[in-house]
Amino acid sequence: MNSITVCVIGPYKSGKTTLVGKLQQRKGMEGDVSFYFLRYNGKDITLLDTPGDMDTPALIASSLSVSNAVLFCISPDTGINFQVGELLILADTFGIDKGIICLTKTDMVAKEEIESLRGKILSLIKGTSLEHLDIMDVNMNDDQKIADIRAKLSEIPYESDRLNRPAKVTIDHAFESRGMSIAVGTLVNGKVSIHDNLMITPAPFTKEISVNSMQINQEEVQTAEAGDRVGIGIKGVWPWDLPRGVELRAKDSYRDLKEGKMKISINKLYKYEIKEASRLTMICNWQEVPIILSNVNKQGNQIIADFSAEKNFVFDSSDKLLLINKDLPIRVLRIVGKAEVI
Repeated sequence: MNSITVCVIGPYKSGKTTLVGKLQQRKGMEGDVSFYFLRYNGKDITLLDTPGDMDTPALIASSLSVSNAVLFCISPDTGINFQVGELLILADTFGIDKGIICLTKTDMVAKEEIESLRGKILSLIKGTSLEHLDIMDVNMNDDQKIADIRAKLSEIPYESDRLNRPAKVTIDHAFESRGMSIAVGTLVNGKVSIHDNLMITPAPFTKEISVNSMQINQEEVQTAEAGDRVGIGIKGVWPWDLPRGVELRAKDSYRDLKEGKMKISINKLYKYEIKEASRLTMICNWQEVPIILSNVNKQGNQIIADFSAEKNFVFDSSDKLLLINKDLPIRVLRIVGKAEVI
């Protein structure tokens, strides 16, 4: 009962992947999002290293949505640029209020430049969910600095209230092993034990399954709890029936929809009109779902509209839904705002 997930974000050339390489003790899956692990002071920490380019706001949003905290890397040579601002807005929209802001590459610049950047960051995060995060300077070659970051990450409190919620595993990939499909993902809420029955969701993947085996950090276990990154063995299902975005959930604990009505709280910095037939992308955990709006009714900074999705998506009251306009070019704010199905 002491596992957390930390999303590592930062602009291009911020040094975040180098920092992750110093922090981690074991590599997991590597790809568009890479998973790394460390254990420190009795806490198991999964690090999600996200892309540093500006072409993947939806992927970074998904990574933040399944994380408990953030490791936000900013270097003096990149400074406070547009990408830093967009990443801050993403983290703030999800309400992430735990983690560290790391000033990377500080061994390459004068102290005055570091303090100037620190002041700019303090001004930038004021009034956001990241307002109270510690700002730590990092010298990649200083083992004590790296140890200090590990120690600070290990102090991030465990959200024990998630144990009492219905089980929910967000799947990011799957593979075949010994005649079974292994679904790999994060147990966001609840507890799961061997032989528990869960539902594969959403449609058309819906199927009731039994948990045949389970691993945490390559070790066989009988039970997993909220926060654990797990590999769940399932018989009678092919890996391609468990693509990224599919979730394992407790029966009757979720809604599975393709159309309905939603309330949208528009980000005050989003400058484009939301109108009839607007096409947006909705993010819910690893689910990335194109939607089209109709019967749009604007009320101040909120919109009530009907939506039709390209495919089914699944959610419950603890999930946070985010809308992104992927049709906009980079260096234009693409984060529309938060959504709520009503």
